Amino acid sequence: MGLNKFVMIIFLTNSNASDDIYFIDVDFLLKNSNYGKQIINKIENLNKKNISELKIKENELKVLEGNISKQKNIISSEELKSKIAELKNKIASYNTEKKEKTDDFNQFKNNELNNFFKKISPLLEEFMKKNSIKIILDRKNIFIADSDYDITIKILEYLNSNL
Repeated sequence: MGLNKFVMIIFLTNSNASDDIYFIDVDFLLKNSNYGKQIINKIENLNKKNISELKIKENELKVLEGNISKQKNIISSEELKSKIAELKNKIASYNTEKKEKTDDFNQFKNNELNNFFKKISPLLEEFMKKNSIKIILDRKNIFIADSDYDITIKILEYLNSNL
């Protein structure tokens, strides 16, 4: 009989605690909050700029390769070897630059996303205190839940009004 009372107490405690647990869609907040949209625009603009710069260099390499291909029967074998070596050096330089841009972009993106979460965390904590919420979970870590516990829109409104 003592065990049944113990189980009942745990069940009642857990049912009361569930009212303090909610979830949000963090990706939705990033994509739809005013501050998140600014960050996404910065990231997308840098990505477009990098792609554009790399496309120009890639096209230059293709033109150079085409020129070498057209001249291969006209120029001496030594001059051809020299032009091929020059092309290989430019391709290696392009690949190095592409890798650096990719690494820099990924670092920039990670920094911007970290800044987003650092900036919204205190606001989320404030929202939690005001609304007596104990835990907020990310929607993608939940298998199934009642949609009544989704407070994404309320958080979005709160972030937009406080950022």
